[in-house]
Amino acid sequence: MEYFPITKTATGFHVEGIPDAVKLVSLDDPISRRLSDLALHRADLEFAAECLAAVNEVPKQSQVTREALWRSAIIHYGKCFGKSHARFQLQPKRVYKGEPSEAQESFEFFHSLRNKNVVHDENSYTRGIPCAAVNNGEKSYKIEKVLCLSAQASVLGQENYSNLNMLINKDLAWLVEDFDKCCTKITAELEEGSIDELLQINEATYQTPTVEAVGENRSRPGKASDRLFNDAES
Repeated sequence: MEYFPITKTATGFHVEGIPDAVKLVSLDDPISRRLSDLALHRADLEFAAECLAAVNEVPKQSQVTREALWRSAIIHYGKCFGKSHARFQLQPKRVYKGEPSEAQESFEFFHSLRNKNVVHDENSYTRGIPCAAVNNGEKSYKIEKVLCLSAQASVLGQENYSNLNMLINKDLAWLVEDFDKCCTKITAELEEGSIDELLQINEATYQTPTVEAVGENRSRPGKASDRLFNDAES
């Protein structure tokens, strides 16, 4: 998987670093849609990795910032395995196939942590504890104050940090291999066409989303392909 800077032009996009490219053509087939999904997964995983790395750059006294980066890493990691109407989800049994059982166990931990604590509040890692401060009975009243204690279990420790970092790195390695397979398959299929046929394909474009689009699923005419990869779709 290589990275190429892209600049937007009046008519489409220009790829830096490929001097002989004259046109970026749009692709819309199952394998290409899978390629798109993998690129989005990669972006989430790389963002999660950057958040983890940034945790170590923040002083321990800045607990809110450290916790925000930690939770953001968990959310973007878990996003790749969550249900979506717009892209296929990564399958842990496939991504961690052949890995020690600790990898799957760590995945289950962070999956539950994300779903039942970080994003939704369902497990005992967060608690509200209502209570009342009772005095010694020497006053005309007995209740000094009604309170509610807030308790949040901290899981940002070295072991959990290392486990999440390990999972993200394994995900990225698996994803890059899958991405490259897609590129190889697409290249072989496109090479069967003539240069004139290829240049007749519509140019790749991008439209800035509107405010109204925030509540809508993005257009997805078909599913990503599992012809080569045998992944379950969601």
